[in-house]
Amino acid sequence: MNKTLITLLTLIAVLAITTGAMAEQDTDAKLKALEKRLQKLELKSNKSKILWSGDLRIEAHSIAGETAAYYNGMELQSVMVNTMFYNDATRDPANPGGGLPLGPNGFDYDMVNEYIGNNPANYMMWMNSLNFSDIPDFIEPMMLDMAVAYGMDPATMTPDDWANLQAGALDMMMQEGGLIPAQKTDNDLLYTTRLRLNMDAKVAKNVKFSGRLSMYKPWGASTQVGVFNGQANTMAMDANESGVPGSTTLKVERAYFDWSKIGGQPLYLSLGRRPSTGGPPMHYRHDESRAGTPMGTVIDFQFDGATFGWNPGEKTTIRACYGLGYESQYGNGTLGQAPDSILKDASFFGFNIDAWNTEDMQIQTTIARAFNITDGFNGYVIMPNNPVTGASMPGPIVTRFSPSQNLGDFDLASVLLARRDGPIDWFVTGSWSKSRPIEGVTTPFGGMFADPFAPVEEQTGSMYYVGARFNFNEDKTKLGLEWNNGSQYWFNFAPSQDDLIAPKTSTRGTVWEGYVTHRINRKFVVKLAYITYDYDYSGSGWHLGKPKDLDSQPVLGFPTYKEANKISLGFSARF
Repeated sequence: MNKTLITLLTLIAVLAITTGAMAEQDTDAKLKALEKRLQKLELKSNKSKILWSGDLRIEAHSIAGETAAYYNGMELQSVMVNTMFYNDATRDPANPGGGLPLGPNGFDYDMVNEYIGNNPANYMMWMNSLNFSDIPDFIEPMMLDMAVAYGMDPATMTPDDWANLQAGALDMMMQEGGLIPAQKTDNDLLYTTRLRLNMDAKVAKNVKFSGRLSMYKPWGASTQVGVFNGQANTMAMDANESGVPGSTTLKVERAYFDWSKIGGQPLYLSLGRRPSTGGPPMHYRHDESRAGTPMGTVIDFQFDGATFGWNPGEKTTIRACYGLGYESQYGNGTLGQAPDSILKDASFFGFNIDAWNTEDMQIQTTIARAFNITDGFNGYVIMPNNPVTGASMPGPIVTRFSPSQNLGDFDLASVLLARRDGPIDWFVTGSWSKSRPIEGVTTPFGGMFADPFAPVEEQTGSMYYVGARFNFNEDKTKLGLEWNNGSQYWFNFAPSQDDLIAPKTSTRGTVWEGYVTHRINRKFVVKLAYITYDYDYSGSGWHLGKPKDLDSQPVLGFPTYKEANKISLGFSARF
């Protein structure tokens, strides 16, 4: 073999090796590029598993009203407790009739203040050891002294005599608290921003996830905890965090899954943080689709729970629902406490039935019972006064509120008929409530519909709510008018209702609301609305304390609106 052939073969071999190496490098590059493309596709696929939507609402409000004239219950409580201290420190058990601050003109509270000033250490020690349950033990000897001082024989006094004596003592002490006259209120301009982010994802063939994150705040403020004013929506708690303006924090308003067609049957199970706010017919005034499962007339309240549903037909759904409103042991320092001193969990059970649900007509009912209702729910609040002593708190201190008593059970029911007839949407609802209190249970804020230490009785309430909306301009513009009226003992669970003043469906009195909405385009809506409240009784939205006629200058722990109104202009961008 000559040198030329050898050289040629060598060049061919080198070329083959080089070409192979270059081909291998090119293949590696192509594989890496393909891997990157697959990674991007996988990332895009994972992102597309969650479908996002939401809305941003900016509103401007002007709120005005007038509070009812009332006797300051917190000041009265302070006068009573201080007089109890005076009586306990100065009375002689062997010589009844003494120990009362009685001057030439009767009850003399200056004597109490002077004694407290001369004995500050004893006063502070006594106050710090005072519990709400101790108050009757101090009232009884004080009333005995008063009976003797006024020449009455306790041995022959009837229950009516004792009641009249207590009423007389209360009247004397009320003069120290004084009558607070009716006052005008005015908030010329209040801006709010609400952001809601909806999440939906398909988990499996018959399983889907739904969730919603919410942020709702007033302009110029970012605090979720407000000063308590006697209304349930002024306490920051799990039930209303997303429905009351507070902070810039996004909160989990809803998070649940639906498992449908269980066993191939028209059955489904839903577990998690429930879609329990904004239910029918509350959605009409916002120009939105139905937003919640239970009727908003009785439940507008965030809670965790479960729903088991059955679809016997295309137009009918029957749901059995359970919810937990208060978990009594976790986080409440109950470890080591006596079992009989630990509260029971507060829970809900009921039925939400869509008897007929089409685009043109909806017939729905919600029937529920709340078990072991407590005097509030875990939350945070700035309390202006100590509810036991009535004394002013030392400053705007944020306090963790924990319930102190199980009060009993509570029944709720509501029925809705809603129709679309031509260009008009209209609805009519009737709602009913009934308290089932535990006998003898009371708290610093009162028992179920009863004042502190007063007997509790079953009470029935009702509320009627009707509305109509005229749609024109190809449904771009909608003009609506709504009216509702609640009785003296009406109560519902609605602290999360989208009303700045107070939940309108909780009102013990009458509410009128008129509004116009206009869709600038399909997903951009402007709304102008006016709402006016005319309260007949105190305690709307609250289940503690006896509802009192606001025209009677009652004793109230906190000021309350007699009338209020609000005008709002808002823009909603839905995406």
